[in-house]
Amino acid sequence: MRLHLLAAPLLIATLAGRLPAAPLPAGDAAAAGFSPERLERVHRLVQGYVDDGKYAGAITLIARDGRIVDARAYGWRDTAKKLPMERDTLFYIFSLTKMTIAVTTLTLWEEGRFNLDDPVATYLPEFKSMKVITGGTAENPELVDARPITIRHLLTHTAGFAYDWNAAPLLKPSYEKADLFGIATMPEFAQALAKIPLHHQPGDAFLYGASYDVLGYLIEKLTGQPLETAMRERVFAPLGMPDTSFVVPPEKRSRLAKVHRHAADGHLEPTAPGTIVLAATGERTVFPSGSGGLVSTIDDFARFAQMLLNRGELGGVRILSPKTVAFMTTDHLTQIKTPTLFMGPAGTYGLGVGVWGAGGGSDSPGSAGRFGWTGAATTYCNIDPQEGTVAMVFAQHFPYDEHGLFPRFSTAFYQSILKTRAP
Repeated sequence: MRLHLLAAPLLIATLAGRLPAAPLPAGDAAAAGFSPERLERVHRLVQGYVDDGKYAGAITLIARDGRIVDARAYGWRDTAKKLPMERDTLFYIFSLTKMTIAVTTLTLWEEGRFNLDDPVATYLPEFKSMKVITGGTAENPELVDARPITIRHLLTHTAGFAYDWNAAPLLKPSYEKADLFGIATMPEFAQALAKIPLHHQPGDAFLYGASYDVLGYLIEKLTGQPLETAMRERVFAPLGMPDTSFVVPPEKRSRLAKVHRHAADGHLEPTAPGTIVLAATGERTVFPSGSGGLVSTIDDFARFAQMLLNRGELGGVRILSPKTVAFMTTDHLTQIKTPTLFMGPAGTYGLGVGVWGAGGGSDSPGSAGRFGWTGAATTYCNIDPQEGTVAMVFAQHFPYDEHGLFPRFSTAFYQSILKTRAP
């Protein structure tokens, strides 16, 4: 009877199409094919970064076949208050948000709400008459009519949008003046972005930019719901991710890690996380950014990553079909005229995720077909279908991966696998 009572909440939640909020189950590292001794190299690596004053703190998590075989917290989430990193620490995940936006968008695609090559202006008329800059000056640019921006262009970062930090010199003043991520509402954001010319004709090149904020607005329009509501109902609640949100409730805010950077004398000090995430703590009313506005825990995001590794399903709850996940994680930049090295010479881009090969130029000994992404405040997620693994390290540090943590962590993770499944 006691076992039945304990199982009842899990059964009820699963029947309701959602999973209970809990970390992935624990597993044994050696039984899963890892060397416990070599996993200590992961721990020494990350602890060394903390001990050397390079990062305030971090959390690492490694899972195989849906079970967590190694997880550890290091250092501080707030150096000023001496608050330690803990498994339930909340992180500004920045561009890892894009992975969740892509999945939410693809749930609507599976429902037949749109075709990938539909012009986005069909649903968001603000983007109907876009222009492309071809020369001139910032004050008097030379412009031509743009081809229609499609939803595929948004998902692949080939629409021609940028950010203020990577905009071309002719367009940088326009992005800075618009202050896009300080805008209060989605419609106002769309109107402001649509006034800025595109860097190139849609589909001609990969350029990391505000496309995923436009996708967030598209999700709102297609569902008739606020973005957070739509994402919670379609992704976060079904997967049991209670700590993933654009706005952190007051009772959870003590768990937020501070973003740190080095002061002029080299010591670490807390710093402002940026306007893109100010909505998280209620400091300012800004629209929920599909580019990077989410807050999450490493265990919440591990559940999301495991769903993708499982080809769209976790614990009997299906978010996407296996074919859709395969489509999402394939190379979608084969047709662009201008190749990109943004993901390194071994990398390319799918729909919301980077996709890497195992050939020359890779930054670690990973498998061909691994995918994932990173976030501006030094958060990293690697999903490897060949090995059946999820490997993550979350810090909170500006500038992005300042001390080269990601490739070293990836190498340390892969060298700890003794029973490999890759060819």
